[in-house]
Amino acid sequence: MPAHDGGSNSGISAGGDVRIDASTVALDHSTATTEAPAETDREAAIAELRTAVRLLTEQLRGSQDRYEDGAELVEAAEHVEAELTREQPRRNALLRWLGFIAPGVQTTAAVAADVAAIQSSVTSLL
Repeated sequence: MPAHDGGSNSGISAGGDVRIDASTVALDHSTATTEAPAETDREAAIAELRTAVRLLTEQLRGSQDRYEDGAELVEAAEHVEAELTREQPRRNALLRWLGFIAPGVQTTAAVAADVAAIQSSVTSLL
């Protein structure tokens, strides 16, 4: 995946471990656009979204004692992972679980930015 050049971007940018650029997900500096990708691009974007959510889940697992509802946040991230394994992931289910995670991680800016980037990607992809 090409490196982010830091130039102008019409999408949403946030720092953290997840990168969403042109509806695809990568690591570091998150960026999400609302362009509807071609079907093959969409499949690749969903595969990369799965990777981003897996990384988020691992991050939450590793630091769950930092959060008041750490175990529930991990469980919610696992629900997101499971939903993304479906042939047709349900947008509302994904956004509901991500909506639970977002306020729980707001004290950690990088994780909160990652969740916001994943939410933006779900909104634009599904």
